[in-house]
Amino acid sequence: MEYAIVVLAAGYSHRFGSDKRLANIKGEPMLVQTVQHALAAAESIPETRVQVVLRARDPIISPLFAHLPVQLVHAPVWPVGISASLVAAVERFRRQGANPRAVLVCLGDMPFVEPQTLQKLLENAAEDRILVPVCAGTRGYPIVIGRRYFSALARLRRATVEKVLRLYCDCVQDIEVADPAINCDINRPQDFHEAARQDLFGKTFAVPDTVPGALLASPSE
Repeated sequence: MEYAIVVLAAGYSHRFGSDKRLANIKGEPMLVQTVQHALAAAESIPETRVQVVLRARDPIISPLFAHLPVQLVHAPVWPVGISASLVAAVERFRRQGANPRAVLVCLGDMPFVEPQTLQKLLENAAEDRILVPVCAGTRGYPIVIGRRYFSALARLRRATVEKVLRLYCDCVQDIEVADPAINCDINRPQDFHEAARQDLFGKTFAVPDTVPGALLASPSE
């Protein structure tokens, strides 16, 4: 296995008020659409595997992927942050004898990011780089973390992604993409309705939590 795409979906949607992973987008749950975009990107990059990180016990979501070529990983018991979920995914790979050159870290609540964007990030991946997509001067998600930093992640399992980028800022490379959806994560019901409406008309995505010039907007659950 050369690369891995890890979709993080172990959060509890506190600000959304219900399980946002099940929010309907184009007739299917938001998380399923996110994973399908990951699978589409993986098909274009040889030896790329897709993993989905769920909650420790997730009986409603797990069956959604019964017929998709993805591997499910259950994160440690709640509370669990992004770094801990990612560490759970990397450790699962290593237990299986796999050591991907880089991992593309996708957020489960970003269903509008295009497969072509994911593909471009993977095509620029390397084991000694951390890649961050940039659109209209603002950094977003998903990001690519090279193999060299996997051990550091294990030591920083309670750290935010932004802290990891600060620690290894010399190795961070911006990748320009023409995909405003890298700055559209769904935190609240109004975010979801606004994003869905903009998707219909092809407008630019925007998220209230995005601050121009920030190192990286911090995702919320």
